[in-house]
Amino acid sequence: MTTATSPTAAPAASFALALPVGWARLPARAEQTAELAREVDRIVREALPDDLPRDSAEPLRRQLRRRLTDAVEEAGRAGANAVYLPASIDGFALPVSLSEAEVDDESETEPVRIVADLLSDAGQLDGLRDVDGAAAARTAVTIASDQAEGSWERTWSRRVVYTISVPHRPGRWVVLTWSAVYGDEPSERLADALVELFDSIMTTFRWTDVPGEDPTPVELAVVAAEEAR
Repeated sequence: MTTATSPTAAPAASFALALPVGWARLPARAEQTAELAREVDRIVREALPDDLPRDSAEPLRRQLRRRLTDAVEEAGRAGANAVYLPASIDGFALPVSLSEAEVDDESETEPVRIVADLLSDAGQLDGLRDVDGAAAARTAVTIASDQAEGSWERTWSRRVVYTISVPHRPGRWVVLTWSAVYGDEPSERLADALVELFDSIMTTFRWTDVPGEDPTPVELAVVAAEEAR
């Protein structure tokens, strides 16, 4: 079968996605290090305001800045264009992230056939989706961490992937990967709810650069909000 698995050199598919208030998009491409640094600094300032005691807050700022930067750069090396992270609420950050990537498929196979093959390989034939008019595959898997079974450090991740054909860029695919981490029964229920949240978010997905079509007011508003961040 043919699958879309090769990272692209540059993004070419523009889309709008309505995310919960406070979420941040961290650019992960190598040429966007300055933009990443600015966004990380903004997140650090919001999490650890300047009015906190410098002696106790500064080490935490450095640690948070390093952890965010390292995580996004690692995602970039794996082919991601960006990583989305939730806002902290009363000092608690949801154990979830969203990564965005684009891949190329050099074959001439119809997108619907590629989607069908992806779903067949995953054993999830009910995962066929229409995402703003584009054929897409929704696949889900639960992944366990490396810790020994029974260890209190052992965690699991609900990983949901939408692989979406770009209707106006033949051979191009957008891949959105949602990961929700949990470690016990209460947090597992939270992970299930976060997966439902992602599926709801995906109903807002809209292409914004389709030739011959003007963006809708909602699409323009989402893009304007992102640019104003």
